[in-house]
Amino acid sequence: MIFRNDNLRLSPDSRAKSGEVAMPIADTLRQWWRARAFEALDRTTVAEMARDNAVPEADFRRLASRRRRESALLRRLLQRVGLDPDLLSRSQAGVMRDMTIVCAGCLMAHRCRRDLDRHEGPLPHGRYCPNAETIEALQQGSKRAS
Repeated sequence: MIFRNDNLRLSPDSRAKSGEVAMPIADTLRQWWRARAFEALDRTTVAEMARDNAVPEADFRRLASRRRRESALLRRLLQRVGLDPDLLSRSQAGVMRDMTIVCAGCLMAHRCRRDLDRHEGPLPHGRYCPNAETIEALQQGSKRAS
């Protein structure tokens, strides 16, 4: 079986020398299948799913189209600044939902990922992250609660 996409050909016999090649391809294929499944949903179903999640339909569509790697950025950022994303999801569900929507629409995902990968000290996310003020407020709230 061969998967063809323009000039890209992969067969079961293809061997990547490292995971660097295989993982982006696997992520691309997963995203392609997710997008196809999501596109197959009728408009009413998507609208109901968005409503059930208390998210505007346009934002819901944008969230559904995000790559897994990009979706993990908010979680990584929160952990990096000392906030527990799981605890916030339980205690501040509306805030987490809003931050996720903002993150999904962010045009700085590449820079965010690069900063999270490279910086070991304080992150420069405050200069470009649309969630920076909210994250700062959450940090202040967690310091007061401690």
